[in-house]
Amino acid sequence: MGSTLSSPDQHGGQGVPSGAATEERFATVLLLLVPDQSASRAAESELTAWSDRDWKRLLMDLPTDASSFLVRFERPWDAVIEDLHQWWTAARHRRVRSDEDPSSVLGYVGFTLLTLVSLRHSDEVRHGRTQADTAALPSTHDCEGICRPLVAEPVVRAAIRTLYGPQAGLGDDQALSRTATNERPAWKEWEKARFDELTFHRHGTTSFILTGTAEEVHGRASTYALKCLLHPFLRSASVVRSTDDYMAEYGQPTEKLKHVVRVWASSPNWILMDFVEGETLAEHLARRADEAPAARQSSLLRVMPKRFRDRMLRRRRASEERVVRVDLLEEVGRALLAALADLERVDLRHCDLSPSNIIVNADSGEYVLIDLGVNYLYVHAVAGQGGPDAGYVAPEVRRSGSGAYTSDLFSLGQLLVTAAAPKRHQDGFVPDSLYAETPILARFIEDLVDGEPTHRLSLFRPDPAEPLYPQLRTLLDEELAGVQAARNDRSTAPGLLADLVGLFRPLSGAPGSQWRLWKVRRRQGLYRDPSRGMHVRWLLFWAWLSGAAWYVAATIVLWWWARDLGWDWGNQAVTALSRLSGASPDTFPYLDDLRQPDYRVPDLVANLPARMVCLSFLLVCARYYQNLFAGLTPLVTGLGQGRLSRLAVLAEVHMRLATVVGLVLVVPTTLVQQAWWPVCTTIGMVVTSLCNWTCRRFAQTAVAEARKAGLSTVPSGRIAELEEFCRWAPSSTFYTFTVAVILVCMHLGVATDLPVYAAGVTLTNAVLFYGIKCSGNSAADVRAALGRACLAAERLRHTRHLVSSGPADAATSGPLSSPSRSPEYRARPQGTDLS
Repeated sequence: MGSTLSSPDQHGGQGVPSGAATEERFATVLLLLVPDQSASRAAESELTAWSDRDWKRLLMDLPTDASSFLVRFERPWDAVIEDLHQWWTAARHRRVRSDEDPSSVLGYVGFTLLTLVSLRHSDEVRHGRTQADTAALPSTHDCEGICRPLVAEPVVRAAIRTLYGPQAGLGDDQALSRTATNERPAWKEWEKARFDELTFHRHGTTSFILTGTAEEVHGRASTYALKCLLHPFLRSASVVRSTDDYMAEYGQPTEKLKHVVRVWASSPNWILMDFVEGETLAEHLARRADEAPAARQSSLLRVMPKRFRDRMLRRRRASEERVVRVDLLEEVGRALLAALADLERVDLRHCDLSPSNIIVNADSGEYVLIDLGVNYLYVHAVAGQGGPDAGYVAPEVRRSGSGAYTSDLFSLGQLLVTAAAPKRHQDGFVPDSLYAETPILARFIEDLVDGEPTHRLSLFRPDPAEPLYPQLRTLLDEELAGVQAARNDRSTAPGLLADLVGLFRPLSGAPGSQWRLWKVRRRQGLYRDPSRGMHVRWLLFWAWLSGAAWYVAATIVLWWWARDLGWDWGNQAVTALSRLSGASPDTFPYLDDLRQPDYRVPDLVANLPARMVCLSFLLVCARYYQNLFAGLTPLVTGLGQGRLSRLAVLAEVHMRLATVVGLVLVVPTTLVQQAWWPVCTTIGMVVTSLCNWTCRRFAQTAVAEARKAGLSTVPSGRIAELEEFCRWAPSSTFYTFTVAVILVCMHLGVATDLPVYAAGVTLTNAVLFYGIKCSGNSAADVRAALGRACLAAERLRHTRHLVSSGPADAATSGPLSSPSRSPEYRARPQGTDLS
């Protein structure tokens, strides 16, 4: 029946109504609302004489946005809806209606009210006037009080059946469309539906969805979903054509598609399909996010002063937002890949994969895809900006209304982002929490959400001769296994207790995490893979070296401190060593021979400043490396990127130097001369400052080069975490300068309060650097900034040689090719969805 429905003059009678005629028709409806009872009854009498075609003309010419409605009818949209609902409610109670009368004024007015309410919802969604996914939130109106009671009325059901049935689209002079051969089967399915059991389900972008039961549909009684296009959108030929062709495009046999809703029939203005009991993915993720275990307020927080308690609660909320929901990501990723593999088997793609177009089956928990095809908004068939789900749709689809076979990869990546970080604002980029906590997953998702179609899967390169989505399932499982192994000994529930426990772990569990990750990669056969291993062996070596350096140096410092206190713990091994070497019982064999003559042990008072500073410096060195640098490396930049490669090598050298700087500076101070600690402290600060500067320069250059190359995975605006890390270098330089000045003053004899200076350095190291800078959210910010920079540099290395598709979206061109055979995973554009 094609586009013929877009011309109301073919419905017989008077031709396309002019604007004035439409205003007069709706003015008659508005007369129902006037206080004058005689005028209202006269209007009702006039409406009784209207045919179903008159009502259809009125409905099709309604404005689709509030401003146009106000201009044409000089009454606010919301006010008309409210007044019409009041009139309809009163009329329903005072009248005795005939359920068999399809031309009842009450039925048609009720359906007009339902249309206006649906248009208002559509306007809000299409123009992005809601900040969150509307599928996850209640409607802006009371659906339970308006929409459901309307559809529950027999006269409204009768109006729906009349306005959407076969007689609504066929006039005496109307030519049969190209789908005429499928017409009778469609209408047979329509006739099997029980319209006396219709109920309202929910609103769509350009439609509303009803549910009911049908007898012997495909040999069995079934619950169906009836998707009815709103009449004003039937004026678009492309909307009508896409709806009419939906059965032909996506009506696959049930045995072929387990994860796609089964379509029964379609016509120019409705689609009949299976009703899947369950919630949308948006609702599912919102509920699961709320079910996340929240840290309870401890008794310590309750006794804190209000100012400190509020500050701790703010930090806790920030920590909760950073939690990566690997469990949700795993669930969503595996279920979506199974559903997309279903589509791939029949050479289809979705092109509008978003949380509101995925139903989580209430019985099986499987994901069922609905509304396949490009959204009307992206083919400019209806006006709008895309709504809250637009961010899930690939840029090439939003630009041109058609997409490549890789378009669903972009949507898959964005859905994984939503699952992994449900409490973070979604701006189209991989959230910082993934870079900070699970860089492996950030890297995988980045390879999906690249805005350039030809750049997707440039790191994870599946075999083009095999089906795509089963390979992606294997890749995702491998990455999840690595993440789970690395996260085994970390508390994923934020809270004050977890923060306090973390302060007593100088190594932050990094050596163990790297060890488990290496074992998983070895079992997977990936630890030597340059494109998948991410230098896991290299990072493992330095994490263990840093841990060994910490344990050796800390043991020496604590032992010598114990000697100053006169504790020996019954050291039989030392006593035996002393006897073998001929040393006196109160000395440590060999090591004490290194001590300079004026350095006495034990001497608690004289040695206390050195012991405090050395131990605090060791704590900072261990936490600084293990909590910031242990899990990432700029070496992923590779060679051949000029200045960026050179900066990557320089940053790498300074990062790994941080593993042994504590050992190199503290051990001589403890064993040879405790008076060296001011000089060693200054040297340590210089090394740290240089590391901060080189890492800052590398990160800034990597981001700048990525932006210059048009890499879409890097935000074009400010990156808060990178800016936060960039402030580290100047602050560490200032601290280094201050320490150096005090050192000079001490050398010249100007500064004589050595214990006070040592106490100040110790507190600064323990509180500012160890407890704040290298812990918690501050450390996560640095990991996020450096992780984003490293992955951007790696992505540049793999994508510089790829040709961008450009505005023409070259990836969508070319003949239809099987996704399992096409090396670029390309396919033809599909039809339009039914939002």
